[in-house]
Amino acid sequence: MKDNYDRGIIKWQPFNSLFNASVIINDINIEKSKEKCPILSEDQLENIEEAIKDAYLLKQDVDIKYYYDGNIIERLGKINYLDMQNKNICLSNKIIYFKQILNITIV
Repeated sequence: MKDNYDRGIIKWQPFNSLFNASVIINDINIEKSKEKCPILSEDQLENIEEAIKDAYLLKQDVDIKYYYDGNIIERLGKINYLDMQNKNICLSNKIIYFKQILNITIV
């Protein structure tokens, strides 16, 4: 009787060579892993804006969680610049808009 022979990765080589499927599959997996932007209430937005103003005026460090390109990012630092007209801040040479900020804690 003939033993079964497992070709392993060799059997997938024609599939990968046709369309460079590994790149396409990787892109699909990255898109699937992205999170949707949470929706904040008006009260939460006002609290965030007040905390930003307080931290800027008192020159205190802040811990900010913000949404960017499907990911929630956390940064720690001082607010270098506050632009109330355009509703953005500069934190460690990174411009963050108020609408991106999910949570801010004064350290």
